[in-house]
Amino acid sequence: MLKQDPRLISLRKDLHKARWLFWLFLASLGMFFLASLATYIVIRIQAARPMQSGGEYVALHLPASFWLSTVLMLMTSVLLERAIWFVRREKPAGFRQSLVWAAITAGAFLLVQSSAMTQLLVTHFSAIDGSTKFYGMTFALALVHALHVLGGEVFLVYIIVKAWQNRLDHERYWSVTHCAGYWHFLDFVWIAMLATFWFAG
Repeated sequence: MLKQDPRLISLRKDLHKARWLFWLFLASLGMFFLASLATYIVIRIQAARPMQSGGEYVALHLPASFWLSTVLMLMTSVLLERAIWFVRREKPAGFRQSLVWAAITAGAFLLVQSSAMTQLLVTHFSAIDGSTKFYGMTFALALVHALHVLGGEVFLVYIIVKAWQNRLDHERYWSVTHCAGYWHFLDFVWIAMLATFWFAG
C-alpha cells in the first residue's frame, strides 16, 4: 500500500482553498458563456423579423470540421482522466504518455478550430448587407472558447514539464485533477455552444 507523506498534512488546508478558488473560477466562466449564448439566442430570435433593407439573414451552416474538433476535445478529457488513473497507481510512463497525447489532441483541436473559424469569417464578410452577421457572431464565440482552450494547453504543457521533473506522484497530482476538471468544463461549454448554433442557426 502506498504511504502518505506526513509533510502533506499541513498542505491540506491550502489545497482545500485552492479547490474552492478553482470552482469559483469555473462558475464565473460558466456565467460568462451562459450570458453569451443567451445573447446569441435573443439576437437570433429578433433576426426572424425581416431586415430593414428588405432582405433576409442567411441561415447558419456550421463547418463540418466543428464535429472533428468536438471529438478532439472529448479525447483530450479522456486522456487526462487516463493520466490521473496512472499517476494514482505510480505508473510514470503511462502518466507521461497520456499527458503528451492529451497535449497533442488539444493542439489538434486548435488547428482544426482555426480552419473552421476562418471559414466562418470569410462567409461573414462575403455579404455587405449584414445578412451573414450570424457567421461573425459564431466566429466570435468560437474564438473566445478557443482562447480558453489555448490557456488550458499552456496549463497542460506546464504539467508535462512537472511530470518529467518527477514533481508529480500519487500524493501530489492535484494540478492534473484541476487541469482535467477545466477540460471537462470546456467540453461542456463547447457542446452547449454547438447545440445553440445548431438549433438557433
